[in-house]
Amino acid sequence: MLTEKAFLLLLVAALFSVLGGIGAAAAEKGVGSVRDLKGSANILREKETVDARKNGAIFWADTVKTADKSRVKLLFVDDSLLMIGENSKVSISTHLGKKGKTSVFNLVNGTVNVIVGKSALEIHTPTSVSAARGTSFVVWVENGETQKTGVAVAEGRVDIRNSDEAVGQQVLVPAGKMTYIEKGKAPVPAVVAPPEVIQVLYRKTLAQDEIWGPVILRAKGSAIPPPGATSQAQARLMALRAAKIEALRNLLEQAYSVTVVSDSTVRDFALKQDTIRARVDGFIKGAWVSEERLLADGSYEVDMEIGLGIGFRRMFLEQGNR
Repeated sequence: MLTEKAFLLLLVAALFSVLGGIGAAAAEKGVGSVRDLKGSANILREKETVDARKNGAIFWADTVKTADKSRVKLLFVDDSLLMIGENSKVSISTHLGKKGKTSVFNLVNGTVNVIVGKSALEIHTPTSVSAARGTSFVVWVENGETQKTGVAVAEGRVDIRNSDEAVGQQVLVPAGKMTYIEKGKAPVPAVVAPPEVIQVLYRKTLAQDEIWGPVILRAKGSAIPPPGATSQAQARLMALRAAKIEALRNLLEQAYSVTVVSDSTVRDFALKQDTIRARVDGFIKGAWVSEERLLADGSYEVDMEIGLGIGFRRMFLEQGNR
């Protein structure tokens, strides 16, 4: 018959066994996978080094290191996409993969091209912390006389600060701009990112057929000034507004779809009524007016454009080479 002390020891042992099993099961669950690989890369995992392989799992606390003339594309469970350039080293510090949580990656050296997924995401370097949500950006580490980090934003915006919290100052980098941050210093004000710089960064992390500029949808809308306007200025503004709305509808027809409903009434073998209705349902954000024109007949035309964003780019980059 077991004594009370022996029973407690057995209970504690059983508890540790269960917890150990849960920990092992959690460790076996990957947080992402190698979507594509060019050249060679290895993964440091639990003090062992393994070769990175296409479609291979990525686990929490893994460190990925690429060789010369190599690159690797990692897709995570929250749809975050990391494209790591040659001679780069990235470690997964925290990956929660849940909405409202933050995934953290450490870029020790090299270049990483990021498309943020459903979770918030941070890239830490020896000199900086970059925080983003729903954004596409590139981070790189330069090891010259003074170590510094560069950040260039392709879409959305990124908050960047020094990795030393005592420095305090934070800079917001919007799309199309870039900044640098040195050790112990605040980020420099964001400036326009030269296209040649972006091209160099993209060539380090993407295949040639994956490097392309923004895809732009264009649509035209037209309208005539309303006859009941109280002034010429009001007529012009109302016509431009109507033309813009029509252009937005035409953009939606390209980006989404059109629903056509038709009703016909036949009586005594003759068509009495035929009604056709078209409907466009959708949400559009970020479109801009590229040109306004007053035509010779007094009507107005408006050209509008919208760039297809991260989701469209992700659709291609997630494919990999099959």
